[in-house]
Amino acid sequence: MKQFSIAGSILRRPITVTMITIVITAFGIFSLQNLRVTLFPSINIPVLAISTGYQNVSPEDVNRILVNPIEGAVSAIEGIESLEARVSRGSAFIIMRLQDGTDIRKTELKVREALDNVRNELPNQAREPVIFQFDPENRPIMKLSIDASNRGLDELRNLGVELVEPRLERIDGLASAETQGGLERRIYVDVSPMSLAQYNLSPSNIENALRQNNSQLPIGNVVSDRISYSVRVQSTYDTVEEIANTIVQVADNGVPIRVKDVAEVSDGFTDVTSLVTVNDRNSVSVDIQKSSDANTLDVVNAVKGSLDELNEIMPPGVNIQVLSDEGRNIEDSINNLSQSATSALIVVIAVILIFMGGWRISLVVATSIPVSIAASFAAMYFASLTLNILTISALALAIGLLVDNSIVVTESIARKLEEGMSKYEAALKGTNEVIGALLGSTLTTLGVFIPIIMLTGVQASFFREFAFTICFAIGFSFLSSIILVPVISLLALDSTQFSQNNWAFRGISSLEKKYTGVLRWILHHKWIAVVSMISIISATGYLYSTINKEGFPETDTGEIDIGITLPEGSKLVKTMKVLEVFNAKLADMPEVETRIASIGRSRWTEQTNRGEISVVLVPESEREISSNDFSLRLRRELVAAGTTVRVRVEGGGLSFGRGFSFGGGAIRLSLIGPEIDELVAISGEIEKNLLADPNIISVDNGRTDPTPELHFYADRERIGRLGTNLNTIASNLRTQTLGNQAGFYIDEGREIPIEVRSRREALKNRDDLFDVEVFQVGEQRVPIVAVGKFIPTKGVDSFQRRDRETLLDVNIRIDGDANEYREKIISFIQSEIVLPEGYRYEFTGGTAESAEGFQQFFFALIAAVLLMYMIMASLFENFRDPFVIWLCIFMAAFGALAFLVLLGDPLSTTAQIGMFMLVGIIVNNGIVLVDYIHLNTKGITFDPTRGSEYMTQVIEACKRRMRPILLTAITTICSMIPLSLELGSGAEIWSPLAKAVIGGLLFGAVLTLFITPAISVGFNQSINWAKQLRKK
Repeated sequence: MKQFSIAGSILRRPITVTMITIVITAFGIFSLQNLRVTLFPSINIPVLAISTGYQNVSPEDVNRILVNPIEGAVSAIEGIESLEARVSRGSAFIIMRLQDGTDIRKTELKVREALDNVRNELPNQAREPVIFQFDPENRPIMKLSIDASNRGLDELRNLGVELVEPRLERIDGLASAETQGGLERRIYVDVSPMSLAQYNLSPSNIENALRQNNSQLPIGNVVSDRISYSVRVQSTYDTVEEIANTIVQVADNGVPIRVKDVAEVSDGFTDVTSLVTVNDRNSVSVDIQKSSDANTLDVVNAVKGSLDELNEIMPPGVNIQVLSDEGRNIEDSINNLSQSATSALIVVIAVILIFMGGWRISLVVATSIPVSIAASFAAMYFASLTLNILTISALALAIGLLVDNSIVVTESIARKLEEGMSKYEAALKGTNEVIGALLGSTLTTLGVFIPIIMLTGVQASFFREFAFTICFAIGFSFLSSIILVPVISLLALDSTQFSQNNWAFRGISSLEKKYTGVLRWILHHKWIAVVSMISIISATGYLYSTINKEGFPETDTGEIDIGITLPEGSKLVKTMKVLEVFNAKLADMPEVETRIASIGRSRWTEQTNRGEISVVLVPESEREISSNDFSLRLRRELVAAGTTVRVRVEGGGLSFGRGFSFGGGAIRLSLIGPEIDELVAISGEIEKNLLADPNIISVDNGRTDPTPELHFYADRERIGRLGTNLNTIASNLRTQTLGNQAGFYIDEGREIPIEVRSRREALKNRDDLFDVEVFQVGEQRVPIVAVGKFIPTKGVDSFQRRDRETLLDVNIRIDGDANEYREKIISFIQSEIVLPEGYRYEFTGGTAESAEGFQQFFFALIAAVLLMYMIMASLFENFRDPFVIWLCIFMAAFGALAFLVLLGDPLSTTAQIGMFMLVGIIVNNGIVLVDYIHLNTKGITFDPTRGSEYMTQVIEACKRRMRPILLTAITTICSMIPLSLELGSGAEIWSPLAKAVIGGLLFGAVLTLFITPAISVGFNQSINWAKQLRKK
């Protein structure tokens, strides 16, 4: 390898180096204080969504009149990979998954333009379609609860909107505080069918009168006396009395017929269709969102600081508390990782102190750690990275790597001092001797992480900042080792401290003697190294193909959701009673800390027969049972007649809050086919079989009993003969059954909907519905049954579509390896389920992402290995040495996989990142060893016979590099031990990475010292033998 000589100019300017180091460290501290703190990196999820709805309209009609036109408009937009629609009663949610590399902002503009083109095709009463992007930065960072046992939901909502929101929104960095739940204010115009008949009016007359008398219309500009006046008709309602006094029509006798003559106008609240309680107290929630450039911890702490002041001004009995807090997760993660990093730092310094033989040389090596970390903080600041769980983890994991280069340089300088050189000469020659090898090893390590930076997909987006941070740390550790370490060595080291009487040196000398004895024997029995290498490569392939694999490791979040479903049509009161019984049982369980009950609501669906209890367990350290085991217990104990109970463990893997996570023990099986009833039957068979397995925590297909419906079939002939049309009939029927919105009433800047509907007492049963009068011919009022007929039927409460096909998602939560159970499910479906023609199944969601992630990481690993080979070939200027060093990868991979199998751990996404790190570390050892063998045998004729000068120098080179190789392995292993122990919240994610590195180094570093020299000499011997044959 080419020799470099830059240490001389550095050693002549120690003061300059010291000043630069102080400046970099100071700027690193400044950068640390100004880095944005978030839970996860900013990622670009290639998904757009459209939310729309039509109140109380059946899923089939929502699909026909809303989803189909919208899908038709956006399906031709370039860059959209798939369309998925989730349709339920009164609402629709259309998800557009984009192709990799698609510009989300430009696509969003195209979608907005497409919606504008079809807006006239959508009903006026439908909710305006809203486009949004899936961005974890926009999710709420906190959720507050305003609860009371002596206050109504209307008062709690008013407190949230009028008192809590304005005060919180004054906080710097807080983007919005939005009150959820409670009772929403509404102006109701309750018409009397008898009064309508008396005055020969229809509901549409009232709606039109309200709309036409409640508007702001710009007229234009009028110029008078050279002054331009903007003219606008101001005719909006200021009071509820104005609404009641609106003239609908003037009778034949000239007397005006007002709204109050045919209807009762009231200022009230929406009907109670759902309730929320927190630990049995009425509650509304306040979602807190931060600005995109704000520091999460700063905003969270500011909100917490304002809670005492807010609670002081609350009415008696009202309390504001924190329900969820991302800042707590960040603090826990930072504290745990900081503790692990501190423990790793202490262990590394202790190892250096023990094996390097004195506090001075240990200080020289340890100095590179804070300087490299400070420089990394500065680089992160300039690169606009955030301080998050991944970048902190990268720095914690890098601590063991930061000293590797410094150990090699320091050990080389120490050898020169032992040989009797002066301090300056030792620092100069010791550094120049290894700088080439260190440059090569640093470049190859950086080459390992470059493919990760280039990966696509959500998982790759997470690890991109992780890779950048480690690259920064390793790059600065190299610069520190060739600039700072020689200078400090010059100032702090001398030959007197390397006495052979030191017990550490005596131990290392003894180990070196034993090592050279074994190595000498292997060098003369090279077939053993070749057979061992072949066996290791074969075993590595076998272990990789048979080891269990998973995405992000399962974490114990302590969050469980319990969903209940009663028979369709059940009243809210009945649902409430079931939830109250369950809530009482949960209150008696010491593991439960908080219970949030949503009655009449489950996830994003509102129905009176549904409910949900979100359970937060006490911290993991305060309970003896895991979230998964506790959920199995709940599934056994929470039972009610006629009630379907589903228990889900939330989080696992990398979670963005309830309902959004990657990895963990979750499988989503999508059944696809034309008929939803057939899909439900298939899912029922799958659910019945899977629930018999004790490792299955829950199986949820999201279905409920069929919904009772009345379909009205109009007689178009009769409607036409009566001189009207179907739209008029349908509009009048809707107003008198469900109600129709007729504009807004402005009060203190807030828009309050005005809704026209029939009086409650007018519709008590189906017969009342049949008697609803929807039209008038002369003096005759026409009931709805005179222009059509009602047919009772059964409908669905919701369904999903993907690329215009109907599908049913079966969500399976398991306690074990998701990929293993995926194979079991495939086997069961193929052997037990007969899928009719036109029906199929797919694995989607986290399972599919995990499989795709494994494939991407595998190709990235291949790319990294090839890139490393090219870098090494350029440095060594031959193809032989890189290949020899390349074989070290299999030794480390075998050790990592064998260690994971021995511990019973699967190969997770984070364990694969550990394999990437391991490749860089083990190759570094090979480069240092092979380079020094060449340096020590330079100019000596190749002679593999026993006792020759060449073999003696090979053994001497290996002996001299044994100590730095073992030291770098020991320091890295010791730095990984705190992370591998799974101590603290979220530690389960990074433990597999640390275990993979530990296992790989335990096996790979030792074998590198024996097998690599033997194969290197064997290659040279084979090349010489081939040359001799050619000469003959």
